[in-house]
Amino acid sequence: MPYLSLILPLAFAVSLVFLLKHFLGSLAWAALLAVITWPLHEQLQRRGWSRAASATTLLAAIIVSFVAPSIFLFNTLSHELATVERLIGQINSAGVPAPEWLARLPFVAKPALEWWNSHLSVPGGLNTLIRSTAGDLVPYLTSTVGTLGPTILANALYLFLALLTLFILYLEGPAVVKYVDHAGERLIPKYYSTLKRLLPLSVRGTALGLCSVAVLEGIVLGVAYGIAGAPAPAILGVITGYLALIPGGAPLSFTSVSLLLLGQGHAGAALGLFCWGAFELFLVDKFVRPKLIGHRVNLPFLAVLFGLLGGVSTMGVIGLFVGPFMMAVLFWWLRGGKPDSVHEIAADEKSGKRAA
Repeated sequence: MPYLSLILPLAFAVSLVFLLKHFLGSLAWAALLAVITWPLHEQLQRRGWSRAASATTLLAAIIVSFVAPSIFLFNTLSHELATVERLIGQINSAGVPAPEWLARLPFVAKPALEWWNSHLSVPGGLNTLIRSTAGDLVPYLTSTVGTLGPTILANALYLFLALLTLFILYLEGPAVVKYVDHAGERLIPKYYSTLKRLLPLSVRGTALGLCSVAVLEGIVLGVAYGIAGAPAPAILGVITGYLALIPGGAPLSFTSVSLLLLGQGHAGAALGLFCWGAFELFLVDKFVRPKLIGHRVNLPFLAVLFGLLGGVSTMGVIGLFVGPFMMAVLFWWLRGGKPDSVHEIAADEKSGKRAA
């Protein structure tokens, strides 16, 4: 009978996860956003706002912070694409002479020059190259476009459910916390109080690290784009900042701009931008981000680094929050598993806020 009392709840939990497997991402993102923004929600209520007004304001702020810049970027990029289209038309009509640096490439200079002269130097060569390349890609593009519509609709549904769940969590937060506390104290009474304190600390530290680093990389690389002579450096800086929220987004951004400069014949600027981007990325990802994330839960540098890398490699973007939390639990246990250590971390954070 004791085994039966354990097997039945476990079987029910597995069945519930299987039932909601397509919506676990929406629930997880709603919970993470609620944990991250909950101090703001409480602060607004202390200032006299009703729970519904605070929930509506925070939800609107989250939507605007992502949707408004995206609309601005799409509108700006539409003008940029028109400029690129005119430039491609001019290049196609006159042809593009091979840049000088192409002849200085080791080993591949001769075949590269032959390919360039036969495809790009002659008038109309660019149009022929695009047609032949697009023709080879048509079968793949057709299959991709066929699944693009349902994918967009599914992601829109998941986003709507995440925002709806977040709004409900704002409104019914105390009741949800009560139910979660009751379940946690029944399942893991010895460790639940510790996990309850470690989770918000690690999640908010990760959010602070991701957002602050994204802003920093957008500004620093945007200035570097301007110095290197890239077109529309401010727009490219904003795009880089958004991409920096995603693992691998920042290197993709500055590498693409470096290749653009290289194609325009600015080999020195392209090399300088790529080297600076790689150096800045190394400093940020290896020192700044782990320091910001690990400070709140007293984690060493390597623990945060491997938590981020392991989380994102196994669980995607949401693993960026799960990895540091699991590392925080591990090091709490390695330090003796004393509840007082978590209380001290939380007390230090509160005292730091009051001092600020």
